[in-house]
Amino acid sequence: MKKIIAICGLGLVLLTACSNPTNKKYNEATMAEDLKEIGESKKWSEQDAGLFAGWLIKSKLKGESLENKTYQGILDEAKKFKAEEEALAEKAKKEAEARKQKMKEALIVTIFDKEYVPSNFDAGRLDDYNLFKYAIQNKSAKEIKAAKISFKIFNSLGEQIGDSYSMDFTDDRIAGNSTFKGDAAFDYNQFSNEDKKIANAKLEDLSFDFDVQKIVYSDGSVLE
Repeated sequence: MKKIIAICGLGLVLLTACSNPTNKKYNEATMAEDLKEIGESKKWSEQDAGLFAGWLIKSKLKGESLENKTYQGILDEAKKFKAEEEALAEKAKKEAEARKQKMKEALIVTIFDKEYVPSNFDAGRLDDYNLFKYAIQNKSAKEIKAAKISFKIFNSLGEQIGDSYSMDFTDDRIAGNSTFKGDAAFDYNQFSNEDKKIANAKLEDLSFDFDVQKIVYSDGSVLE
């Protein structure tokens, strides 16, 4: 009797496995029907179906064959890749945040005034521009001779209205534990909505996100 039960039990396991449509081998000719069956079986979530579709497109673009793989196997590959991609993105994000914090501890940048300056041929100004008055505080004891700096601009709603403004410092020196003040002028494009918004905005309605990418000290040491 025990042998009969074991055989019947094995048959039940095989029947259950075969009845799972995700265990079918991928077949491009029957894929539409197979995916419909998988959807009706509720074996996959909407997110799973989306991952499968995205992986299918990637595989076709790369010329990779999915033959001899089950639908579940293909989905598992997609999930593994997505997990690795997310882990890499999270690692890169943490490294970028750590670098940004390290640079903030060495140097602080702020913009304390701005104005729109129109062209004036009599005064020798051939172009309109947005002028930013900035200050750089050297928080170390070493003299700075160069710094690579960029910033983004946001309005009072937190919406970005200016991107990748480069404000490199190369023509002066900042003594240790001291502050340097300077001006940075950027071309004004009358056809740019962003330039118009920046020109018309009050300084207190703008916020700036600075990214100090590199600091070169007079002793030859570099922080980046």
